[in-house]
Amino acid sequence: MPSLYIVSCRMFEDELVHIFEEEKNIDLLIVENENTEGIENKLNEHSIKYKKISPENIDRNPGKKEDFIVVLHLLEFALDAEPSLLKDKVYRTIEENGKYFDGILVFYGLCGNVLGSLEEDFAYLNIPVRILKDAYGNVVDDCICAAFGNRESYMEAMQGDERGEGTYFLTPMQAANWREMLVLAKLTPDPNDIEMTKTVFDYSGYKNVGKVDTGLHYEKDFENTVEEFATLFGFKKRIFTGSTKITDQNYHSIKNDILKKSGQFEI
Repeated sequence: MPSLYIVSCRMFEDELVHIFEEEKNIDLLIVENENTEGIENKLNEHSIKYKKISPENIDRNPGKKEDFIVVLHLLEFALDAEPSLLKDKVYRTIEENGKYFDGILVFYGLCGNVLGSLEEDFAYLNIPVRILKDAYGNVVDDCICAAFGNRESYMEAMQGDERGEGTYFLTPMQAANWREMLVLAKLTPDPNDIEMTKTVFDYSGYKNVGKVDTGLHYEKDFENTVEEFATLFGFKKRIFTGSTKITDQNYHSIKNDILKKSGQFEI
């Protein structure tokens, strides 16, 4: 029973639900912790079957022997604000559990440049260990970069149409959690204090909100939330076409490699 261990930031839960909704022959196991409520709600809403396992039982892989087993381990948003803590948690999670699987896929990017050597650092496991990359082999910067499909498009979007006008990007998950993300990014201690937060945005040079539409609609209020965000902070709205290309391709690539090694093929 070939198996894949996915270590992921909660910010990718929509992309993960999309992958699991498309899959037909996997046995999905969710490591139960305080970060899984959102993805469980979406999986349940779309009738995607899964089982929950405790962190202590990861090594048991209680999946069906005839299926491809995927164990998903979601980590908290708060790590994104502290790169050193993020690296420590991701590395420790892989070190503790990675040896039980046939491959590991990490749904993170460089994230403050601390995860760039992850694949080399875990080469000693002698299994495929991957981090999200674009089609050119570049590790993505972060979840926003992943949503754009490649680093080049992301960099072009960040430059903007006018010099000195910064853009604050919102994917569906970023939009749904924007207050929490502003606090974690240390842009404001109180996101409900709109005037203070607007002052910080102005001082930081932000003039636009960028709606990055990945085509996923698991977060129902995306459009309204972006409109509200633009109105609250007096931002111009910029629209970008995103995709799930990077997350889809990375998942299917490592799945194929694991299946080939086990003498099987993509189901």
